[in-house]
Formats: sequence, C-alpha cells, structure tokens
Amino acid sequence: MLILLLSIGCGEKSSEDTAVQSFDVLAEFESQLTGSFNSNAQSLEQPQYYDVSLKACPIVVSGIEGTTLYVEQALSEQMNSPYRQRVYVLSQTDKETVRSEIYELNNETAMIGQCDKDAIIELTASDLILKEGCAVTLVWNGEGFEGQTDIGTCLSTMNGATYATSVVQTTADSISSWDQGWDANGNQVWGATDGPYIFVRQ
Repeated sequence: MLILLLSIGCGEKSSEDTAVQSFDVLAEFESQLTGSFNSNAQSLEQPQYYDVSLKACPIVVSGIEGTTLYVEQALSEQMNSPYRQRVYVLSQTDKETVRSEIYELNNETAMIGQCDKDAIIELTASDLILKEGCAVTLVWNGEGFEGQTDIGTCLSTMNGATYATSVVQTTADSISSWDQGWDANGNQVWGATDGPYIFVRQ
C-alpha cells in the first residue's frame, strides 16, 4: 500500500510540474497586449479622463529579434490622428518576468491605422528609434502582468520634465497604464494625477 501511495503522489507532482513548464509567459503577455481597447467606461465615470482608443497588433521588423507589436493611441473621436505611435519589442527574462522595449517610428504617418489593415507593413530596424531607459519590466501575478519603468532613466523634456515613468498592469480583458512626467525636484508636471488610464478590451 505504501508503494502505491508513493507512486500516486509522484504521478500528481509530475503532472503539476508539466503544467507549469508548459505555460508560455511571453505568449500570454503578447496575447494580453494585442487587440482593441478603449477607456470609454472610465471617461464616463471620471470626466477628467479622455475617451482614448488603444490598438496593438503584431508586425514584422527585420533586424530585431523578439516578438514585435505596433501600438497606437488616439482620442476615440480622432482615430485618424493618433497622438502616440510606438513599437514594443517583447522578451522574456525568466519564467515569470517579461520586458517591453519601447521604440519610436521614423515615419509615423505610414503606420496610421495599421491594426485595421489586412496587409502587414514590414519594417526594418532602421525604421525605429529606441527610447533609451524607457523599457517596462513586468512580472506574472497569476492573472496578468504588472510592472514599471526604472525611476529616472526614461528622459523627457515635455512641460519642463526631466524624466517620465510608466506603471502598467494587464489582464486578459484590460490594460491599465499610468504615464507621468517629473521635474528635477520630483514634482509631477504632466500626466494623470488620480490614477492610471484603464483600457477595456472591445
């Protein structure tokens, strides 16, 4: 009987280990970021927040290794005039941690509406500009990911800022993002003050 119980116990542990090993944290991160989202519900409850559309979709960038997404943000009433266009290059640093390197585009106009097009525009590394120090490192929490930029490394000069921070949390159904600019004395000079923007999957 003892031998039988030990055998059953070992079998259950092996099954659990296999389930853990089969979880692809990078694929899950990409899945939670990709799609169409907006902050309409938040804007109705908190009028100080705009109704913003956020769209993210896979693209191909030759010369850059890693999972690559094009991300576009626009006021929902001005979808053809996005105020932020970025490329995220995603990577995995350990079994529960992922990283998103942030790039700007040399030719933003050509990418407007990319996530709504059938054909994928193929870019090269020379089409992108790395935002040094602005990468976001996030950790899997069992339902989604949460993390932020390093403090003081993502330089910004907007409205008298010296650096910017970004705090991000994702789930299967939403992305929350709190971007803020800070001056040399640690005073906030741009960005939301009451909490993150909350984008709900559509």
